[in-house]
Amino acid sequence: MGKMPTHEFLINILGSTVLNIVPYPSAPIAPSGVLGNKFGYALILPKFAETVEELVKKKGAKIPDLIFINKEKSLLIIIECKSNFTFEIEENLSKQIEFYSSQDFKTIWKGMFPDFTNLEIWIFTPKSFSGKIADFVGRQVTPKKLANIVVWGVELKKAQEEVHIQKFYGNHLDTKLDETMESGGFVCSPPRIELLVDPTLTYSERVFRIGRRFLSFHATSFLSEKDRIITLQDFKDRHTDAIMTDRELKRCLRYLLNLVPEIGEYKSATGEIVLAKRPSLDKIKTKLERIGNMTIEEFKVELTRISGKGGVRGVKHPKAPQNAKISDWFPVKKRSANGSYLPYSVHDIESLCIEDAFLFLNNINF
Repeated sequence: MGKMPTHEFLINILGSTVLNIVPYPSAPIAPSGVLGNKFGYALILPKFAETVEELVKKKGAKIPDLIFINKEKSLLIIIECKSNFTFEIEENLSKQIEFYSSQDFKTIWKGMFPDFTNLEIWIFTPKSFSGKIADFVGRQVTPKKLANIVVWGVELKKAQEEVHIQKFYGNHLDTKLDETMESGGFVCSPPRIELLVDPTLTYSERVFRIGRRFLSFHATSFLSEKDRIITLQDFKDRHTDAIMTDRELKRCLRYLLNLVPEIGEYKSATGEIVLAKRPSLDKIKTKLERIGNMTIEEFKVELTRISGKGGVRGVKHPKAPQNAKISDWFPVKKRSANGSYLPYSVHDIESLCIEDAFLFLNNINF
């Protein structure tokens, strides 16, 4: 199923069904966005996943692969993509269904979406496994289940130029969508770019993919002075699959510009990026390829090395440390308004320690 792992490809296919992403210029059929444009479904920010994370861990389940909403139908949709059907996947899927059909979870989603009345679980899998998963789900469903469950299967056809999506189990609460799925499902072009919708992506992979977007933009566009300044909203408007929170996006952009400064300058106060006027595209490409091949640990080490935040800023060593005050440990380097240097106050030092600790932990703890 393409070059990317099957599980991620499934996530990308479903993500693209609610986003207007052109797969490539000569796509033989409509690109994507069919669920968004025709049926009113949308991706929601990962803030929801953050809210349920602790409870999910306690129940032995995991954060869903995707979360859709349909405001018109007052529907919340939990999506699980399954690339295979082994005993381990069967166990995990059973836990997922149990948790997302529970009263505990209903209390959470009703608290966040008080106007929503219904919950569905969609299980998305290659067509070859859809029959087995449909049989399994049928055995799991009981009258006590609080979620409606539907199984979709996907098949690539015509030299992998078309994606055919069909329903193999259950009935949608959305009657318009169910009629479409009953009459054969729908067809769209598969996504040809690496999307940012997968919540399981590591920071190194997110940074790599975001960097590729900037590289492409640099390579294909003549940038005016105005074009060179990109805000968070500019980036999200241009890349609708970047469904992460502003905080997460800022972090990814900061990491990217630390590792590949040739792209431009990151303004931490505003989260803006000012693209370089004449960047070296070869250098950017080489550094991005290196990031793409990094393990999580290598990525952390490289960030720490480049940022220089491996510990607190330079300290002195008083002759009698046991009798020294905290200010005796720090060098005299605070510059005053008139240009002279003054000792740090205790308040200054506390702030510096907090800042260093925050930056260091931000760099290495994901």
